[in-house]
Amino acid sequence: MIPFSSLQMRKNLLATCGIVLASFASAQILLDNQFNDWSNVTHFEAGDGVGSFVSVGVTSNESWLFVHVILTDEVGLDEEVLPNDLKILLDLDDDLETGVNYADLGLGVDLLVDLPNRQAIRYTGGTGAESLNDIGLHVSPTYSANEFELAFHRESTEVVDSDIRLMWYNGATGEGFPSGGAPHAVSEALSPWQPQSLDRADGTLNRVAFWNMNNRMDQSGAQASMERILQAINPDIIGFSEVSDESPNFVEGLLNQWLPLEDGATWNVIKDDYDLMVAAKGSIVEGYDEVYRQFPVLVEGHAGWGVPLLVTSSHLKCCGGNSSEAQRQSEADEYMAFLRDAITGEGNGPTLPANTPLIYGGDLNMVGLAGPIHTLKTGDISDEDSNGADFTPDWDGSSLTEWPLLQSDSPMDYTWTNTSGEWMPGKLDYLITSDASATVLHGFTLRTDIMSSDRLAQYGLQSGDALSASDHYIVVADLGLGSLVGTLPDSDEDGTTDNLDNCIDIANATQNDFNNDGVGDACSDSDGDGISDALEITLYNTDPLSVDSDGDGVVDGLELCVCSTANLCPGDLTNDLVVSVGDLLLLLGLFGSAC
Repeated sequence: MIPFSSLQMRKNLLATCGIVLASFASAQILLDNQFNDWSNVTHFEAGDGVGSFVSVGVTSNESWLFVHVILTDEVGLDEEVLPNDLKILLDLDDDLETGVNYADLGLGVDLLVDLPNRQAIRYTGGTGAESLNDIGLHVSPTYSANEFELAFHRESTEVVDSDIRLMWYNGATGEGFPSGGAPHAVSEALSPWQPQSLDRADGTLNRVAFWNMNNRMDQSGAQASMERILQAINPDIIGFSEVSDESPNFVEGLLNQWLPLEDGATWNVIKDDYDLMVAAKGSIVEGYDEVYRQFPVLVEGHAGWGVPLLVTSSHLKCCGGNSSEAQRQSEADEYMAFLRDAITGEGNGPTLPANTPLIYGGDLNMVGLAGPIHTLKTGDISDEDSNGADFTPDWDGSSLTEWPLLQSDSPMDYTWTNTSGEWMPGKLDYLITSDASATVLHGFTLRTDIMSSDRLAQYGLQSGDALSASDHYIVVADLGLGSLVGTLPDSDEDGTTDNLDNCIDIANATQNDFNNDGVGDACSDSDGDGISDALEITLYNTDPLSVDSDGDGVVDGLELCVCSTANLCPGDLTNDLVVSVGDLLLLLGLFGSAC
């Protein structure tokens, strides 16, 4: 059991990983299974080291009532995989005379939330049991833990009065915490969520996406939404799941139609033996479909990596029950055994070069027990008799990083929703990387139904696109080099790394590009007259869009030729294949000479 006072020290992933997701300056609570943003919220501490509860905190903004709880024991909060009888009692007007004095705890309970049975009972103004979706409840994490953060949608929960009181109750032991309930003056002081840009972060080598397609890729209505989403996001590599009914050629055709590549290039798509695919703008080196419900694929990404990426599209076993729990853990074990052997060069699979970027994502169905996600991050294999020894999977001898990506327009991390069912929205789709070789510079899940009309128009989207395309939101991340790999090359040493340089082999610190064609003036000859745009603009005062600027019938390149002895580059008197100040000085010394 770890007391709340140590949370900030042990929950500092966002700061240490440098991911661009949000600023904590606004004190906005993020439902992301990272708890350092609760450090400035007053908590009620048990302090005695006994009982079911350690700490409870409550805060709010204009839309949400947020709750943070630390429990003594690990539980699956909204199911009975680890049995519990936890309830949340809400006195929505802080008045003992209204509602029900539930279990004689001294609260006028207007709303009771029965977590393991996934229902809410409204004692004031209600008509019986409601679903947790009806009261707008979200929880993170979706899997078992002893620490959770929850968000109640204020309008759905009917948090309208200025003062409320909240208590956690363990029906198995009769404990209520904190005693008398936690009073809270509802506030709008926390700043509202600021939507994230969908644009690529500076320094991005490859944008990756993972998407459970819910077997809708052959449905015309869904296809229109998929097309708009992919055009707005424009990923380089995509891991698909639930595409059992589609062939690689079919998906390749859709991608070539929706996201056409330059110079006649085509998307490359590979499929495993069931419902997983990996699609890439670059070449696909090899796929390994022997790993059950996970499909590792070597993909040629940006040249800046120096090696192919190992991209794994995953779809672990769904849902609850002992057999599903055991299978999901077995699948996580099997993948980590594959990865261990690929890193060490043992077994029959691939041997990965040192610092190969490891990109793992998809629908992990992380409900129930936390064991599978723990294994996938740490290399702690549950069944070592069948899968071999534990190992540390990142190249720097540490765990892999599971990135806490949030919705682009909401401070929530859930990626799946079905509001008509009994289950709350949950985070089922994940992104895990070897941050020593591949860090995440920016990432999000795309949920369109809460985007403003201006944001939708900006990115060419429609409000219903996300849920028309699938019941899972697409997960997107911009990848850059990790700390172990070092820095990107700068071939011409002009201060701009090759991945951002518009002239990789010619130094051009200004990066000038007069016609915004993506090629720097220093290495562009827009009119094909043999003189670079930069020289025409800055030295010769000729028109970079006209081969004969003065209209005398002589091409600019011939008219301005100063008779380089190598005859390779107009104006290159020093024969160094660069027209520079040195050539100009030499030219000045030749005035009066006969060519």
